[in-house]
Amino acid sequence: MDIHKPKPWHSLREFLKEYLIIVIGVLTALGAEQVAVALRDRHAAAEARGAVYTEIRLNLSYMQSRMVTQACVERRLDEIGALLVKAGEGPLAPKPSWVGQPSSWLIAAQRWQAATGSGRVSLFDDVEQGRLAGVYSPLSRFADAQETEQAAWAQLRGLETWTGPLGPAGRIHFLSALQQARYELWNTRVAMEIAFRRARALGITKETPKATEAGYELPHAVCLPIDTPRDRAVSQLAVGSPPWGQPR
Repeated sequence: MDIHKPKPWHSLREFLKEYLIIVIGVLTALGAEQVAVALRDRHAAAEARGAVYTEIRLNLSYMQSRMVTQACVERRLDEIGALLVKAGEGPLAPKPSWVGQPSSWLIAAQRWQAATGSGRVSLFDDVEQGRLAGVYSPLSRFADAQETEQAAWAQLRGLETWTGPLGPAGRIHFLSALQQARYELWNTRVAMEIAFRRARALGITKETPKATEAGYELPHAVCLPIDTPRDRAVSQLAVGSPPWGQPR
């Protein structure tokens, strides 16, 4: 290997020439690296954005499916309330043969959590970060409200098998469950409206309800008449529905 000693500069011009070559080379290398990093960040941001926006659209479609049944839920709660008022502490007349329950939807947040955990959300600007967090907040509220709501409706389904007079304890128990169900109905409505409004700010509009695609989860349990015999209701709901059946 030949080792050449650096040539001495004979003039300022030669020095500046060598200096400029070195500076331009370093700047070119740094610029190329910055371009490569920017391209990687842009790709990562686009990938994370696509995943998160798809997740939000899916959640909105679930909320739309719930919105379709809101009138049925309100009507059923009014029917149960009227029965309890009429019965007082006495027997239910007539006793409901089918109470049912609102549809329950699994709200996803895994893609948002993955994007925040990996730091990819930091690649979005501050406005977009805030708006995305603002959408996932009511989504979480909706998911929590559904859980509490289903617990209240599990208590209300006890009316199907209740025998004899309600008595003071029974009346208070069912009235308490009814009020909880009514509150969570309101809670889900508020969460949905906030989520829809905030999603629109991101350019995300309401999606087609999943419940209307290929008969998915139709008919809804809560929309069947309150005097439907249980075996008939279960048979009707088995068509096109998941295989796990209906809760008691």
